Amino acid sequence: MDIKEAIDYIHSLSKFGKKSGLDNIRLLLEKMGNPQDELKFVHIAGTNGKGSIARFISQGLIEAGLKVGLYTSPYIEVFNERIQINNENIPDADLIEMVTLVKEKVEEINAKDYYPIEFEVITAIGMEYFKRQKCDIVILETGLGGRLDCTNIIKAPIVSVIGAIGFDHTQYLGDKISDIAFEKCGIIKYGSYVVVYQNMNPAARKVVKHMCMANNVLSSEDGRLTINKMDKNGTSFTFNDIDYEISMMGEHQVYNAICAINTLRHLKMKFEISDDNIKAGLKKAFWKCRMEVLGKNKDVIIDGAHNNHAIVEFCKTLKNNYADKEKIIILGMLEEKDYRASIKEVAKIADRLLITKVNSPRQNDVKKIYKTALEYKENAILYEDNEEALEFASYMKKDDSCVFVVGSLYLAGNVRGIVDKYF
Repeated sequence: MDIKEAIDYIHSLSKFGKKSGLDNIRLLLEKMGNPQDELKFVHIAGTNGKGSIARFISQGLIEAGLKVGLYTSPYIEVFNERIQINNENIPDADLIEMVTLVKEKVEEINAKDYYPIEFEVITAIGMEYFKRQKCDIVILETGLGGRLDCTNIIKAPIVSVIGAIGFDHTQYLGDKISDIAFEKCGIIKYGSYVVVYQNMNPAARKVVKHMCMANNVLSSEDGRLTINKMDKNGTSFTFNDIDYEISMMGEHQVYNAICAINTLRHLKMKFEISDDNIKAGLKKAFWKCRMEVLGKNKDVIIDGAHNNHAIVEFCKTLKNNYADKEKIIILGMLEEKDYRASIKEVAKIADRLLITKVNSPRQNDVKKIYKTALEYKENAILYEDNEEALEFASYMKKDDSCVFVVGSLYLAGNVRGIVDKYF
C-alpha cells in the first residue's frame, strides 16, 4: 500500500452510517486494544472556533516542553494535517502503517455487520498513532456535535471545552440553540473540568451550566477582559489582570484564546506549565485559513468561516480592520448552509462580490447561490472556477483594495495554494 492507496481507502468509506451512536468506534477500538485508554485528553466541542482553540492550547503545551497530539478536521491542503504531533503532520510511512492495521480490523467487524464510517476510521488511526508515539496529552476536536460523535468514546478527559455555539448542521443537531448545545455538551463527563466560551449565547450557556450540574463537574466562569489593541497584526488584551497577545485576527479569536488560557491554567495541576509558556503559546499559535494574510503585498485574506455565526464575526473583523479598504469578496458556500443569511451579511460590506463554486461531494448548486446573491448585490459576478474568480479579482484590484476569500474551508484550501500566482 502506498500513500495514495491509503488515503483513497479512507475516502472510499461512507461519510454517514446507517447506525447512530458509538457502537462502531467502540468495537473497532476494542479490536485494536483500546489505544485511547492509554492517553490523556482535552476534548473540544462547539460550532465555531474548535480548531483555533485546539491550536492555542496545543502551542501552549508545546512551549511547556510536552509531546502534544492534535486531532482536527477538516484538512486544508493535505490529509496528514488532521493528525499532528507538535505541529508536525503524521508522516506518510506512519499513516500507511496505521491504515493497514485499521483496515484489517474494519474488515473483521464488517463480518459482524458493523461498518465504520470515514471519520470513525480516521479517529481510530489517530488514537493508535498518538498511543504509539507516547504523547503526553492529545487535543481532540469533535467532528459533529459531541454526544454521539465518535471522539466521545474516550473516558473522562482532563478538560472538556465548550466553544462558541450557533446554528450549523441543524439537520443532525436540531434547529434550536438549546438542542444544539445539548448535543455539544454530550462531551461533559464526571471527573472532568469544563471550560466554557466566555461570550456564549445565553440560551446555550444555560444548557451548559445545567449539564455541568447534572454531571457534578466544575466549570470556568467569565473573567475580566479588556481588549487593548486590535488590528491586522493581531490583538493584545488583558484577561484577569494578565496581558496577552495573539497573532490571529478578530475579536472572536480573543474569546477562543480565553478558552485556551482557562484550559492551560487548569492543566497546571497535571503538568509543569508557566504563565510565560501560556503567553508564548498564544502569540505563536497559527492556524491556516483563519483570517490568514497572503500575497506579496499582504492584501489577500483567506478565512474558513462557513456558517452564518462565523460569517457575522468575519464581517465584524473586516469592519474593524479594513474600513479604509475597497473590499473584493470571493464567496463560496455549500447549499446546506444558511447561505442566504450569510450573503446578506457579506453584501453589506462588499464593494465587489464574486460567487464561486465549492468543490465538495455535498450538494452545491452554485447558480442557485448566485441568484440569491443578486438579490442583495446587483453587481455580483459568477465565476464557478475558483482560479478564474481569483484571477478576475486580481484584475479588479486597485492599490487601496483587499481581496477576501470566505465561505468554506474547502474553498479556502483550494485557493490558498494559488494566491501567489496572481498576487
